[in-house]
Amino acid sequence: MAQAISDNIPTFIQWFSNNDGRFHPNVSFQAGPSGYSVIATQDIPSDTTVVSCPFNLAVTPDVSRRALISVLGSADTSLSTWSERQLICSYLCLHWIFGESRYHQDVLAHWPYLKTLPSADKLRTPLHFTSTELEAFRGSNLYGATLDRHRDWQQEWTQCRGLFSTVNSAWAGEFTWERYLTAATYLSSRAFPSTLLSPEPSLAPTSSSHPVLLPGVDALNHARAHPVSWVVSNITAPNSLSSENTQTISLVLRTSTASGQELFNNYGPKPNAELILGYGFSLPENPDDTIVLKIGGNPAGSASASQPKYEVGRNASGADPVWNTVLAAICGDPEESTVEDELDGAEMLAEMVENLRNRLPQPGAAGQDLRPEVATMLEHYLEGQREILHSLIAFARDKERQAIQKAREQGLQIVDEEAEEEE
Repeated sequence: MAQAISDNIPTFIQWFSNNDGRFHPNVSFQAGPSGYSVIATQDIPSDTTVVSCPFNLAVTPDVSRRALISVLGSADTSLSTWSERQLICSYLCLHWIFGESRYHQDVLAHWPYLKTLPSADKLRTPLHFTSTELEAFRGSNLYGATLDRHRDWQQEWTQCRGLFSTVNSAWAGEFTWERYLTAATYLSSRAFPSTLLSPEPSLAPTSSSHPVLLPGVDALNHARAHPVSWVVSNITAPNSLSSENTQTISLVLRTSTASGQELFNNYGPKPNAELILGYGFSLPENPDDTIVLKIGGNPAGSASASQPKYEVGRNASGADPVWNTVLAAICGDPEESTVEDELDGAEMLAEMVENLRNRLPQPGAAGQDLRPEVATMLEHYLEGQREILHSLIAFARDKERQAIQKAREQGLQIVDEEAEEEE
């Protein structure tokens, strides 16, 4: 049953329109447990533009930096070490600090947009889990990634709050960790790469791109493989006093949507680990699931940015580089490996993967203390991780069989050490 729409939505739509944004006339917002979704009020045919946002309405690092300099009175050099996330999150937090007062309203321009986003209690990324819920993921890569993100974001917040405290202690008191976390979660779950705001829009980030928030455009939820297109166009802004053109980014849905059905965007192929950590939801039997493996000679407990990482998907896709690294650890050059090297490598890989599989949380081990949506994410995530590790073990066994066959062709005798020990 749909929940009532608050006054925030009509206010946002009016603000969006006043700033030359546009929604298709046959779409509306519908409230739900985790926020708003976008619904077709009438049948919408394929190849329809459902929302357009002008570039100048985007929340970007530059917009955020200018606002911070204006409000805090700090020179740009004070912000030079801040990341794009720190700039944008601090900009969003300033809206909460000053509220809807007219103070700094000229530079804190996104209040109507911010009020449509889910409240903190509706966010379901792991940094919003209870301690019991997070503990249910212990033994998985996602557990460690959550701890790393918590540490990194808290360090960012501490740095930002330090600058606030030098300007106004009351503002620093309002610049809470909870607010920074909420803003950072908005960014992780709603941001697009700045490559979208280019003549040839793309969702593929580059080394020079940065995250941006696109009001209106980010209102549509994700559907895997849903066909959409992005179109950049120049329009004469109807609400502008000048005749200058304004660039807009538009989302075009390539399939039709029946009246009463939800309209979806496509965030691109993402594994459940990324969906859960950044967005707070998961997909059942996600074909894009992967597991990240770290293979190297680092001592236990040490961390290194240079430690090789390998991403392996379902059906052991992407496993060949892992195999080559294992062989290199045994013989130095995989091209010069012997049958014995390959047998040892297969055993080493299978043992490594089996250890990872044994470390994963067991189904039902968390008991009944998880919220239903968190329990669902855990189930989806573990299914994918187990399936990938199972396929990696099968990959290792296949390499073992190939090595044994090669040995037979070379007339070599393979000794089964385990069988000998049993005798």
